[in-house]
Amino acid sequence: MLRAAPHRGTDLEVAVHGDWALGVANPSEPGAWREGSLAAGPRLAVAAVGALDDAEALSDELTRAGVEPTGLSPAALILAGWDAFGEHLPARLRGVFAAVVTDGRRAWCFRDHVGFRPLFYRADRSAAFVASEAKQVAAGAGLRREADLDVVERILFREVDNETPAALKGVMRLAKATLLHVAPGQLHRRAYWRPEDFLETARLTADDVAERFDELMTQAAARTLTGTGDVVSLSGGIDSPAVAAYAAPVHLRRYGERLPALATVYPNQPSVDESSLIRAVALQLELPLHTYERDAQPLRAGVEWLRILDGPIPYLLLSDAEDHYRRARELGFRNMLTGEIAELVVDMRRHLLGHLLLRGRLRSARRRLARERAGGRSLASLGAEVGGSLAPRWAEARYRRRRGAHWVSRYPPWLDWHRLRAGTARWATAARRRWLEEQTVSWMGPGLTMEAEEVCQSVMGVRTRRPWADVDLWQFFLSLPAEQKFPNRARKGLVRRLLRGKVPDEILDRRHKTVFDESLMARIEYDELRRWLVAPEHRFAGVDYDGLAAALEREDLDLTAYQWAKDLAIAHAFVALTEQ
Repeated sequence: MLRAAPHRGTDLEVAVHGDWALGVANPSEPGAWREGSLAAGPRLAVAAVGALDDAEALSDELTRAGVEPTGLSPAALILAGWDAFGEHLPARLRGVFAAVVTDGRRAWCFRDHVGFRPLFYRADRSAAFVASEAKQVAAGAGLRREADLDVVERILFREVDNETPAALKGVMRLAKATLLHVAPGQLHRRAYWRPEDFLETARLTADDVAERFDELMTQAAARTLTGTGDVVSLSGGIDSPAVAAYAAPVHLRRYGERLPALATVYPNQPSVDESSLIRAVALQLELPLHTYERDAQPLRAGVEWLRILDGPIPYLLLSDAEDHYRRARELGFRNMLTGEIAELVVDMRRHLLGHLLLRGRLRSARRRLARERAGGRSLASLGAEVGGSLAPRWAEARYRRRRGAHWVSRYPPWLDWHRLRAGTARWATAARRRWLEEQTVSWMGPGLTMEAEEVCQSVMGVRTRRPWADVDLWQFFLSLPAEQKFPNRARKGLVRRLLRGKVPDEILDRRHKTVFDESLMARIEYDELRRWLVAPEHRFAGVDYDGLAAALEREDLDLTAYQWAKDLAIAHAFVALTEQ
């Protein structure tokens, strides 16, 4: 199983504890991250991978509780922590991690709250296999590396949820924030942490919010710094400059060096280029800045990654991630801080008006309506928003079948729009749950892009950390009442206010978001699209391949059509490569 994923490393450690064999792989090169660890005691054994951000605090807490850890490795701390807290331990941990704990007969398996570290498994009455990658599970179980065509099609048409298996036949995916208990002939899963439990539970003044944010953002940034090859990935938006603003002073104070920054620039594509804003951030925060121009080929590189990945990945451009990590490594960086995930933490505002009305917060709803009208929004637009929030589930499902959901309202003509809209209709929910699901949407899917990103990091030797996704910070934003979290019409309005004075004003006062359409359209690879999509051996239901072939011959795809075509080509390439 360990050798099935050689990019994890060739330095292998194995321990047998009762009926279970545990193993980890680490790179053998000097200076590489060694994130796998093993620990064993008289009663329990642990295999763990990743980083525990609260390692020292957890060690101190365990020592005070009379349980002395044998070290600060994730495995050693989890071994001691399981003795102290048992199945309550995973919820207490912070960081990016996955682990298996066994008493020799039973085993408990879990991954971090947000799911940055994946876990896959297969279990029956005779054996159980758990690993970081689906291919490792397949190797242990003696399965052929075969694509599950039904799962691949579900991924292609965005019909995935927490119960979606891996795209390799016979392998299951462990859901985020879930504890898997494996015993002879038994398999149980339960959530060990529920983000909805924190929703709108705080009662804080504006000063309290500012003080608490400052404390938690500082903690989140500090937790992700290592002092060895740190760099912040910088853009001209709000999210990564905020990370830099909090991480830079900590880095200087701890390590006596300024935090470097790495940024992509697009001097030949003005609609995409954020060079002036990036330079303003670097100047204000005194960050040594490194820049480069992007030229990676999205589809060709994506196909090559499928030789390592265990499924097709929609949306994500692994070519760009690979390029970014490669340039970071060339500069000597190994630990990259990014502003990713911020939008999911602070700016999920759909159904806001409906939420206020359904909860009887009429004064807040009136103020919100007045602000929207004063900002120039039409009554028709407001009516549509309120109607969409308050409509019963059957009406929402019917609307989606006729018009589609907000994120897939446009389709290329060679896709079956009936199927696409029917798929989105399945996710319609009761009006009173829409706000909750909007705030906790990150925990409702399998995390396919996170899985691919994690493999990419392992191959490239660069670890990505996302301070905005720190669980304590995320719980704080979940806990804020909607009126406090969204005080005005501006996107990320609260965060703009909290960051004033820490991030350049020209960043905070922007009212438009840079989209990278021009960069993506400039890199369309029609030859590569035709290679996979003209006369493929397997045909997915719901695709008019003749119509698609004609569009590829004309080379007239718009952005939406290209994104669907790219994802379809990736799906076909995955099926073809697993059949080799």
